[in-house]
Amino acid sequence: MARPQPLLPVFYFALGIQLQLPELAASLYLLRDLQMDVATLAAFEATLILPWCLKPVFGLVSDTFPLCGRRRAPYIILGNLVLTATWTALAGSSNAATAQALLMLASTTTCGIDVMYDSLLVEAAQHEPDTDHGTIQSKCWGARAAGALVAALGGGLLLQVLTSRSVFGLCACVAAAVAVFAGGTLCVGRATHLPAAAATHVPRPSCGARVCAIYTAFRQPSLWRPALFVFLFAATPSSGDAMFAFLVRDLHFSPQTLGMLGFIRHGAMLLGTGLFQRCWRFTPYRRFFAVVVVVSALLGATPVVLVSHWNQQWGIPNAFFAAGDDLFLSVLGSIALMPCLVLAAKLCPPGVEASLYATFVSVLNFAGLVSGYGGALLTRAYGVTRDDFTHLVPLVLTCTASSLVALCALPLLPRGSVKELA
Repeated sequence: MARPQPLLPVFYFALGIQLQLPELAASLYLLRDLQMDVATLAAFEATLILPWCLKPVFGLVSDTFPLCGRRRAPYIILGNLVLTATWTALAGSSNAATAQALLMLASTTTCGIDVMYDSLLVEAAQHEPDTDHGTIQSKCWGARAAGALVAALGGGLLLQVLTSRSVFGLCACVAAAVAVFAGGTLCVGRATHLPAAAATHVPRPSCGARVCAIYTAFRQPSLWRPALFVFLFAATPSSGDAMFAFLVRDLHFSPQTLGMLGFIRHGAMLLGTGLFQRCWRFTPYRRFFAVVVVVSALLGATPVVLVSHWNQQWGIPNAFFAAGDDLFLSVLGSIALMPCLVLAAKLCPPGVEASLYATFVSVLNFAGLVSGYGGALLTRAYGVTRDDFTHLVPLVLTCTASSLVALCALPLLPRGSVKELA
């Protein structure tokens, strides 16, 4: 019988903090302190997604090469120790090349930690009863969103009184605390009630066998077709970095205001996770995603109001519209991803849980990479810079219109729901 998983959401809560706390600080550091151009910023932040496209590699390593007889806990502890050193070094660095290299290392290490958590999540999800499809995913993703919620608000407030590099120092402290907590829970017997597959002595297949198992699993239409649709939906160009520069350089939003926008965004994501769990878990795929695509396109165009300053003519504050493209698309993207992740977790064969689940999620991350580079190219093509936002409106409209292409890919999705397919 499957054990309860009370601590798994705690680690996801910490992961949400680790992902979100440095986000605003890093963006402001690159844009203001290092004077990075908008298109260059968009390209670099897209490059930070690259390690997340290689999640299957981390999964294969942990599945194939256990440390001290365990496949998850040692990697979680080691990863957080590396993060501690990385953020500490970044807090003391003022060189642009060094800072970018350290940010890439931090992104890579955080990705590896995320894979370890996901593998524990998949192992737990496979033992869920049919009546609880997606419950553990919703709890963990909700905890992750809650952690991001706290960090988004806290990060904005901290940047009112601290420099970006001081916030990096706090990130080092958080990583050190997680390493200590993981060492005191994951490695002490089985009192934590976390999946203990890493501590068993069941023979594991070779790395080559794992790759074959992943390939065989992904040949199933129930996996590769939804994965292809999610990629096509998420790979459309984004104007998020250009809008961020507009908020900072043109509207002069303070770090506190930017942090509040992040707080609202992650709060909406947390609400969306709950709504999916209660209302949309068993909604047929095609109907669900058709609504998501159309609503995403409509709401994604709202930054035009802000950029054109129409809201000021209507007497509406800028902050009301500042959420824009990334806020709503992040919420809807999170909701849209949930049914695919539930299905992926249910279909993962034992022994390659981390690898296959990471492969599926990395498809979405690769889509984010393509989206970021596409947005950077369009930003440069439209001539949007850190001081010139003349053509920001057509940039936003181009990115928004491109998202409707996903409607043509709806036939890739199954006709039924997760309940009918699992």
